[in-house]
This record gives sequence, C-alpha cells and structure tokens, in this order.
Amino acid sequence: MLDHVLSRAARILTLSAFVLGPLQAQETGFYKDVKVRLGYGLATKDNLRASAMGFGLNLGYATGGSKWAVEVGYSYKAGDQYMIGANGTLPEGLTAMDPDRFGDSRRNSLDGLAVRLSFQTALTESWDWQAGVMLGGTRFKHEYVGQAQSQNWASGAGDPGSWLDTWNGTPTKGGFTVSPFAGVTWKMGAASSIEFNVLLLQYTALDYVHYVGTGTYALSDVPNADPAVGRIAPNNGFPGDTLTTTRRLVPHVELAYVFHF
Repeated sequence: MLDHVLSRAARILTLSAFVLGPLQAQETGFYKDVKVRLGYGLATKDNLRASAMGFGLNLGYATGGSKWAVEVGYSYKAGDQYMIGANGTLPEGLTAMDPDRFGDSRRNSLDGLAVRLSFQTALTESWDWQAGVMLGGTRFKHEYVGQAQSQNWASGAGDPGSWLDTWNGTPTKGGFTVSPFAGVTWKMGAASSIEFNVLLLQYTALDYVHYVGTGTYALSDVPNADPAVGRIAPNNGFPGDTLTTTRRLVPHVELAYVFHF
C-alpha cells in the first residue's frame, strides 16, 4: 500500500506530465528540466521510513554527448512514531518508578533544500550514464515528549521519595552533507526521460537521552487538590540528559521522471 508521501508525489508527477509533456527539449546548449523523484532505502535507520521523495529544477549545459548540470530542489523522508524505555538508575532515596505511568514518544524526519551537481554522458542513442553529488537535503528533525513518575507521587504531600519528570523538545541537525549518486537515464522522447540512480544518503541522526529521577524537585500544588500531591521537577530541568549524534550513510535506489523544456 502506498503511503501518503508516495501518493502525493504521484499526483505531482501526473500534473507535471500534463503541463510539461508537450514541450520540446534542446539537444545542445543550455537546457532546463523538472525532476520528480521517488526513492527507497535499502536499509532503515532511526525509525525513518524506507520511502523518500524529492523534486527540483535542473539547469544544465549540453555539448556533444555530455552534460553538466545543477539541480536545486527539495528532499523529504518521513518517519513513524515510536516509543522507548526508561534510561538510567534512580538516585538513592527515590521511590521506584511506576511503569504504568511512564511514556516517551518519538518521531524523526529528514528534509531540506538540496543542490545536486551532476555530469552525464551518452552510452547509446537512448541511454546515458550520470554521476554526481547531492549537497544538503538532510536536516534531521527529532521530536520527543515524555513523562515519568514514582509509584507514590500522588499519595500525598511530604513524601521525600516521590518525584515526577516531564521532558519534550524538537532539536534539528542539518549542515553541509555530501551524498554521492550514480546511475543511468533512458530517453523516452524529446520531452521526457527516466532516471535510475543509486544514492548514498549521508545525514546526522539525533537521539535525546533522559535519565529518570535526576531533576531538582520541589513540592507542587495541583489545582483542586489539597494538599500538594508530590514533588515535581521543572520541565526539561535535567542537567544530566544528553543529545547524542550519529553519522549515517544509507544506500537508496531512486526513480526520477524528467520533463525537458
């Protein structure tokens, strides 16, 4: 079953074919293309989906059987929601965590503006070979929200071992990345062609690590509750928490429809 990303990309491809299909391409000199690209990861990392999409405007120069081009566009790879377990050991003196009151929900995604530099040369009358690099298009977005509490947090005021943690955030990591690719192009006609590429997608993944029970706690009043029900740490008030980074290089296969005009 096609997911939402692939369905949206298919609609873009169909509309572009209707608008640009009749236009004719230049054989030599400066030229421009519109590309609609679908990708599929040969490995899945960081709870990202295997599917990916991209589109862009390609500007190039053709001479003889060779072409040099710069494509400016957008790349997107969605992620699925996932849950993780608790990390760390509770400091001495705190009551054990209530496992039924713990939750840490995450979602990752990858997107951004991308620039592709490519070189293309003819193999036969209908087939070309190309290679290049994709710069950018790999901003990693890490969304998380969580809560944890002790077994007796709501049992009444004055319990020295009660505690409650809350944490959330949406850090991102982009920067300069280089993802090489290579493949072949089949010319369908003067106005369109199809590209097949293998792309080594490079990005930096993020992972927030929360250590339960490590905040600075104080008694907290809850509306309509008397007395205060327990101690609570400030939201995100955990100096020992960390945000880890991991470099990735994940192979993808790509299929692109190219409209020449």
